[in-house]
Amino acid sequence: MLRPGGSATKAIPYLLAFSLVGVSGPIVVTLVYNDYLLVASNVAFAVCTPFFLLAAGYLVWAAFGTRLSTPWSLVLALVIGCLAAQAFNLYLTEVVMGMGVHPGKGYLYRLSGVRGPLLWFGLAAAAWYAVRRSEESAAELTRAELASDQLRASTAEAQLQALQAQVEPHFLFNTLAHVKWLYRRDPERGRRMLDRFIDYLQAALPHVRQGSATLEQELQLAQAYLDLQQLRIGERLEFTIEVPPDIASHKFPPLMLLTLVENAIKHGIAPQLEGGAIGIRATADDRLLRIEVRDTGAGLRQAAGSGMGLANVRARLAALFGAGARLVIEPNFPHGVVAAIEIPR
Repeated sequence: MLRPGGSATKAIPYLLAFSLVGVSGPIVVTLVYNDYLLVASNVAFAVCTPFFLLAAGYLVWAAFGTRLSTPWSLVLALVIGCLAAQAFNLYLTEVVMGMGVHPGKGYLYRLSGVRGPLLWFGLAAAAWYAVRRSEESAAELTRAELASDQLRASTAEAQLQALQAQVEPHFLFNTLAHVKWLYRRDPERGRRMLDRFIDYLQAALPHVRQGSATLEQELQLAQAYLDLQQLRIGERLEFTIEVPPDIASHKFPPLMLLTLVENAIKHGIAPQLEGGAIGIRATADDRLLRIEVRDTGAGLRQAAGSGMGLANVRARLAALFGAGARLVIEPNFPHGVVAAIEIPR
């Protein structure tokens, strides 16, 4: 505000009011003793002081600019402004108007009346600076938190890509080895599995490295994966997908749904001799999109929900949506697990 080119006009009414409040005590005392000359002097000083302070502020900023820190600029402007206002007030009342406000007193004594204004304007400047620093610190903290969120998002995506680099070759080689084994034992079943494997690759490769996808794309990928697993496991696996068409085009983070499906196969269905069923279901309201993967497998265990895949999902949700999204892991009665992702619409 006090820098050259700044606008100080908005502050003048507040400075005038503050200055008049500051001299209200001396004005009341002098009124009690009917010393109207001193009352006039105090009022004149209160009125002119804000203008001298603003002028001193402009001069300090013009002379020193950013070479002088803000606290020292304020101190210098306050001292110069208050002294100049007191000197001008003495000249106006005693020389121009001929008012003997301080008869018999030296000029330095009369100038010492600047102590009061220095005190109250100094306290006001200190309070303003403390509030300003607090606001700047809050803004810096907000920027730091935003940068931290962006870093977490980048880290989560990097972890996802690293996880993909580790998992994809393992999954591909295992599937190809199984196809090779089936072609030797059951060529027809081997051809069906190879067809499903091609469907999976066609669904996965176009967007496996992208940062965003739609729920429909993720469902296609999950269905291709389940078709492939159904051929590998056989009748031990059943699955259903229930998603309303009106929410299928909603944006959804890539590979999160597939992670839940893989987790249900690995930890729920595969350990059971009798297998089980997996159901994918999506619902939405005005605030949230919820997609859940239900299995009738082995159920929650002591370490359930703490694996690398689910930890990665939680980290990505926090980085992408903050507190607005979450991963829910809960029992599926009478047995099995429900894993659900909730994201804002």
